[in-house]
Amino acid sequence: MEQRIIHACGHEQAHYLTGYDSQQERKARWLKTTTCRDCFVAEKRAEEAAAAALSSAAVAHLDLPPLTGTDRQISWASTIRTKRLAGIIALCGVADYHACLQVTDAKWWIDHRDRTDVDLMAAATQAPDMQSVTAVTASITNMPRTA
Repeated sequence: MEQRIIHACGHEQAHYLTGYDSQQERKARWLKTTTCRDCFVAEKRAEEAAAAALSSAAVAHLDLPPLTGTDRQISWASTIRTKRLAGIIALCGVADYHACLQVTDAKWWIDHRDRTDVDLMAAATQAPDMQSVTAVTASITNMPRTA
């Protein structure tokens, strides 16, 4: 049965309530104590924006290389990378995150987004981007010096 509920935020919204009359009444009473869907979504977006601003501020001093991939991948991976690097810096300190800075593949950040900080840093040292940087560094340091 559809009921119009006035939520705690003052907005009215239609809800389809099922079950016995007592269940519908209990659900209607509870819905009156919550915010409407639009206000709930707006609150969540504001929380996400505030968290993103904090993460961006935490990694603002880093010279992050640009990510590679599609526009959608880069957008999503930038958010993931910023959030994860801010967490790693806060927990682990400065010396532990340098491998993560070298990974520029947006797909890699998306694929590894659910790993723990320790696993993420270990995976970063094995990333194709990082391996090429390590190989170039090793070849440069092993070159004979002429001068």
